[in-house]
Amino acid sequence: MRNILICSADEDLLTALRAASGGDIRLKVCHRGMDAVRALMALSFDRLILDLETPGLDGLFLVSIARRIDPHLPVVAVSRGPVVQAREIQHKGVAHHLVPLTAGPEIAQRIALGVEQVAAGVQQIG
Repeated sequence: MRNILICSADEDLLTALRAASGGDIRLKVCHRGMDAVRALMALSFDRLILDLETPGLDGLFLVSIARRIDPHLPVVAVSRGPVVQAREIQHKGVAHHLVPLTAGPEIAQRIALGVEQVAAGVQQIG
């Protein structure tokens, strides 16, 4: 069973991620950046899905902290708006990101596909 940490306060996104997660994945959801830091320090995860607009900590700063805690943790960064920091995201070690997410029924399929592509090593998911 894979353990995935999701950091987002966006209920639509969380609902879609839960729907896309399937049966062999255990999800830990944090609604604020500091909660995600605490979870990363306490538990081991196979993947971090990070909403760049999560309240409490800047998304890029949270990626830096996650990298210090677990340098090999695959990170999927998601955003509802355009990602103007794409270069900074890559410099922080996030090789995989969904840009941008839109509301609607297709969001669950896009996230499920994104998680599958991260597992397969795809660099950017659009």
